Amino acid sequence: MDLTICEFLGHVCDDDALSLDWHEETQVAAHAHLLNRWLDEDSDEDPAYAARLSVDVRDFDGPLLAGSLLECGIFPALSPSGPMREPFACEPVDVQDAVETVRQAVFRTAPSRRLGLLSAAFGRAVLEWADEAVLVAVTDLATGPEAREETHVVFSFCSRLIRISVGRGSGRRDDHDPACSFAGHWCETCPSLPEAGLALAEVRLRAVCAGTILRAPLGLAGYGAFRVDLAEHGLPPAPELAAVRRWWSDTVWSRRYEEEYLEDEYPVPDDPQAQEHDLDDLAVLEERDPLELGDPAQGLERAGWVAGEGMRPLTTAGFLAEAEVFDAACRREAADHEAGELVPFLLEEFLRELVRRVGGPERRLLVWADAEEDGRFWRTDEGGLERYGEARRLLAVGPSQALYMVFKEEKNC
Repeated sequence: MDLTICEFLGHVCDDDALSLDWHEETQVAAHAHLLNRWLDEDSDEDPAYAARLSVDVRDFDGPLLAGSLLECGIFPALSPSGPMREPFACEPVDVQDAVETVRQAVFRTAPSRRLGLLSAAFGRAVLEWADEAVLVAVTDLATGPEAREETHVVFSFCSRLIRISVGRGSGRRDDHDPACSFAGHWCETCPSLPEAGLALAEVRLRAVCAGTILRAPLGLAGYGAFRVDLAEHGLPPAPELAAVRRWWSDTVWSRRYEEEYLEDEYPVPDDPQAQEHDLDDLAVLEERDPLELGDPAQGLERAGWVAGEGMRPLTTAGFLAEAEVFDAACRREAADHEAGELVPFLLEEFLRELVRRVGGPERRLLVWADAEEDGRFWRTDEGGLERYGEARRLLAVGPSQALYMVFKEEKNC
């Protein structure tokens, strides 16, 4: 089962609009979101970086003309809270030239190292997808004249559009979950979040975007290979195992694993596809609870993890050591890729920052994973990334927050 944008971000939308799948177009949106955040941070040191990108992805089957773009909804609103822009002219341009136009609009001076690397990856993501592009001239509906200080480019492929808009601004964000407006999929019922909840949502979406961008340098098949969830858990700072187990069994995360991953591996017994699986593996699935959290006192007592088993406990030291080895494996596998030098920056957003946030400075963590007897959960016994395998989970419970990640290399191919 492929995941839609809302499913991948953990949303339940109440509107009737169909959420697009988490696919090629969302790669572009992920690059743009993380680029925005790095621009925000670097603009504190250099005002020349005070640019803002907004991205909208739409289904569309028509000509790239001003009236058609307005009709399909990619204009006039550039975001849920505005501003409003009405297109009045479209100029066809080469896709490569359009990408360079966006880059020049973003950077008025030479970018920092990480911004340069990410913007180059952003451009490649667009070039891999788009086959047409137009520069769009727009009118500011609030004041009337043409918005000459802004850049608006629409890229297309088959029946999909991506609008990339660049303007100058403070980078101020509202108090809604940023995932609610990701890629132009604007959730109609998105409650305001308190400051702490907003910070948590932002860290999570940054990690989601970084994990998505890792696809290219790591050569992953799927666009949704890494899935990230982060939330307050409401447990005591040092919870007992029974309390963690009760909390875990009640989470939407545990239910989603069965619905969105496990059923891909093991269809229901009367499904003809079930005959394609080893009968011994099916027997294991029937004997064991896939939502079980192993007892840390017993450690990694069983050899050879099988999809359908519960997660096994890891010591904090063992998990942190495996995380370092995974980090090194990613850098090694991406070394020859043109975005290889970007990978350390992405891993910082994707895993290191999450572990610091959840575990705190003392790394106080209870950890479970779909791990082998030596503690590996996302690597093969030869040290490379686990490819073409089953979905593998990681759950880390800190004093106040919990991190849940799933890796399935072929998800949303």
